[in-house]
Amino acid sequence: MTAAAAALAGTIRQSAARRGAFLGLAKNVGKTTALVAVLREMHAAGLVAGTTSAGRDGEEFDALTGEPKPRFRVWPGQLVASASATWHAASCSSTELATLPFSTRFGLVELRRAESPGEIEIIGPSTASQMAATAAALEDWGASMLLLDGAIGRRAFAGARVADAIVLSVGMAAGASPEGVLAAAHAAVELIRLPAWEAGAPSRSIDGALTEAALRESPPRPGEILVAEDFASIFLSAAERRRLKELGVGLAVRHPARLLAMTANPTAPARPPMSAAGLVAALRREILDVPVFDVVSDLQSP
Repeated sequence: MTAAAAALAGTIRQSAARRGAFLGLAKNVGKTTALVAVLREMHAAGLVAGTTSAGRDGEEFDALTGEPKPRFRVWPGQLVASASATWHAASCSSTELATLPFSTRFGLVELRRAESPGEIEIIGPSTASQMAATAAALEDWGASMLLLDGAIGRRAFAGARVADAIVLSVGMAAGASPEGVLAAAHAAVELIRLPAWEAGAPSRSIDGALTEAALRESPPRPGEILVAEDFASIFLSAAERRRLKELGVGLAVRHPARLLAMTANPTAPARPPMSAAGLVAALRREILDVPVFDVVSDLQSP
């Protein structure tokens, strides 16, 4: 355990959020490492935490680089939802509580309680509606706090229909240079923190996904505000969002998100690491009002 991990867990607990989404800016940015550190802190505090993943996390080796991956570790009493086949290979003993009607390539999603500390490769449901139902089931079985794992490419799990708070995980794998990483983080924070729609201004309600193809089919008018369900429904590049802003077109959401913190990982596969303290400081300068934690190097922004 590190002081930074304890402080990140404290930030989540003090927010009164019930469902925290650990949203990775890219692969290998440290989101699972940060989430597992918080799971450990929740266990130490005597809280019953539940967890699952939007997709696949905790595998032994990275599917792209072949390098070892940090394992997904759970502690006794914690509730986990994962595909049935993953439980056969888990190193923790568990008690099956329920089988959910959500199919994956590795079987139906089973909800179990860990009876011993151990590791598991988690493969959870893939859609927002399935994730919401899985989260509700974890809560029904006694989880007082949920930690949900996934990448920004699968960000529906972090939208307002599922989660009520977000931890954005940023690492050097998110860009080709420190400047690129900071730009990607800034763009992600801008998207996550889109404002709530307020009645009165000219607006157009968007049902479903807001994409660049949809904008080409029906171009917005200057002064118009495009209102989506939540940030996870918006699939516009940072450049496209800048273009809309220059045209006087605004973006808003019916259900705003709450960004609690960022985590930092100064390493990337097959590249020299950045200074851990340097990345924490740079992220803090780039996004002034969001605390930054490195749970491995035990660093946190002031």
